[in-house]
Amino acid sequence: MKITAKRVGITAFFVLFFSWITVYKTGANNLLIQSEDTLPAIFLPAAIINEKTLYLDSYYNTMIQRYPNPDDKNYTRGLTPYYLKKVGNHYLSAFPIITPLVSIPIFFFPLKLGLPITWENMIFLSKLSSMFIVSASGAILYLLLKKHFLSEKKSLLLTFIYLFATVNFAMISQSMWQHGTLELFSVLGLYFFLNFVNGKKPKYYDAFLGSLFFGLAILSRPTAALALAFILLLAFVKQKAYRKDIKVYLSVFFGLLLNVIFFLWYNGKFYTGIQNQGYFSQLSGSWISPFPVSLIGVWLSPSKGILIYSPIFIFSIVGFYLAMKKSWKENTQYLAYFLIVLLHTLIISFWKHWYGGYSFGYRMSSDIIPYLILVMVPFIKSDLYEKYKKIFLATLVFSVLIEVFGLFFFDGIWHAAYDKGYKDTSWLWSIKDSEFAFDMRRILVKFKLLDRACPKCL
Repeated sequence: MKITAKRVGITAFFVLFFSWITVYKTGANNLLIQSEDTLPAIFLPAAIINEKTLYLDSYYNTMIQRYPNPDDKNYTRGLTPYYLKKVGNHYLSAFPIITPLVSIPIFFFPLKLGLPITWENMIFLSKLSSMFIVSASGAILYLLLKKHFLSEKKSLLLTFIYLFATVNFAMISQSMWQHGTLELFSVLGLYFFLNFVNGKKPKYYDAFLGSLFFGLAILSRPTAALALAFILLLAFVKQKAYRKDIKVYLSVFFGLLLNVIFFLWYNGKFYTGIQNQGYFSQLSGSWISPFPVSLIGVWLSPSKGILIYSPIFIFSIVGFYLAMKKSWKENTQYLAYFLIVLLHTLIISFWKHWYGGYSFGYRMSSDIIPYLILVMVPFIKSDLYEKYKKIFLATLVFSVLIEVFGLFFFDGIWHAAYDKGYKDTSWLWSIKDSEFAFDMRRILVKFKLLDRACPKCL
């Protein structure tokens, strides 16, 4: 039976949905909103569909009654919580708006058919939207891998890793984070740019669509700009015959220009200036993490590290080594992907919230999951894969189990017990009080084998 991208996407969606609904309905984990960061994205589709606006004024009271500003202990009604921006007399999302825009098709018909705007209904639709976005990115990744890198079977294997052995499973697919949308548009952009790079007769619309989708990825989260720079450099290196073709440059330019025009329009009409965009105020004074400890933490922190929560990515490092050992000139694309991974984690490590705040695993580094998957390709193609296949599969199973653990246990309790914030990150290095160890103690408490999961907590 031929495995199509459509079938991969549909299957992934149902696995994600039934995994969540099972955990929720059985009472194993009743958490519905993983972070207040996602609140504006939950209600923005309703504002767009019903009121044709980006203003969240109609939902302000609803949001703050249930989620007042968690960063302000003296919060009083009437102030603006961190997840909103007040411009004039209006309230706007403090985060990029692309995720809620992509989610409009999920919200549209239920709201138009009269579905009441309640917490339960909005959260349920937001869950469907998040799962759809991650499933769609998985389907496109499968298509990309099968067309440009691997056999159908091995493409499916790497797609499975992308969907279920990373924080895409326990975190990104469970709430309306910006990361899922960034991944979706990054994979779409990669697909079309690789069509351009690998085509015997490159087509201009591939360059246009590649830049268009990468532009949307940047609007989802500005960190995607780093990846675009390396992908454009890769295209320049690989397609020598088109270096002087003005049509290629125009194709890329107009793809990005459409995004710039859209950004300038909604920024001018609603936000009235770049200073009101959520990330603008964070650009200064936020690069204060204790490097290089933070960089090591991005990769190896017991409660946040990439290689701790997805140990399968050890084989991405092996894959990069194999590609460079063979010939870095012949494998420039893997060098580009690895540099995206390396520089992204380097930059994030200077950010005060490099660990991702209240979240499961390496949320802040989830943007580079597609590139970690691609860097794994040389290993999957090599003889070492067949030689160490059992070890690889065992690591894969363990990585998936970690994500299943996250589905059951990530509810913010560990953070509430141990999180000391970004000024003192010692809590991120404790093995005894790590998130996993804490959750194991919670199991023992449930079976009355232990008095409390947090011995130091009152």
